[in-house]
Amino acid sequence: MVRVKICGITREEDLAAAAAHGADAIGLVVGFPRSPRNLSIERARALRRMAPPFLDVVLVVDGADRDMLIRAVREIRPDAVQVYGEVDPNMLRDLGAGWIIKPVRVEPGIELDYDGFDAILLDSSMGRGLMPDWKLCREMRERSRLPVILAGGLNPQNVLDAIRIVKPYGVDVSSGVELSPGIKDAHMIREFIRRVREAELDEV
Repeated sequence: MVRVKICGITREEDLAAAAAHGADAIGLVVGFPRSPRNLSIERARALRRMAPPFLDVVLVVDGADRDMLIRAVREIRPDAVQVYGEVDPNMLRDLGAGWIIKPVRVEPGIELDYDGFDAILLDSSMGRGLMPDWKLCREMRERSRLPVILAGGLNPQNVLDAIRIVKPYGVDVSSGVELSPGIKDAHMIREFIRRVREAELDEV
């Protein structure tokens, strides 16, 4: 089963739509003030408390500000942390961060042995929504000893092809299911997840 993360949730209704249509996880963005999806720690904590059982909450966070990072993990209490920058995963694990995800730029020959992390997220544009080379992502997935999550430029129209080519552990979508930056569309979320499940049926 390919896991689905709807990232950049900012509203209660978008969280509810992700849960209702079968998402496995949502992403709450903290520490990126230039992003239209950025949340305060307090707002992220409030949304986290609204998440129903069996919907994982991923804290997507900038690790450059160590004090903010520690506070965010302690107060939001996410199921997983997707951390940008050079951060010791053992420090996050000591805070009870759950799964620790390492974002990785899609580049030929890049090192993929990340001790202490539980998964890697492949994204050529590192959060800007640009589509990576899926054949290169497939090659990186085959080299990785960790589960691989595919991100960048995914939408309901292309996610089926992406899964068929890369065969990732999970897929991560944000702008590809939005009406405008930070505002999700429930119908696009439903269609995105439907297409992911269609890809799974193809493999049976």
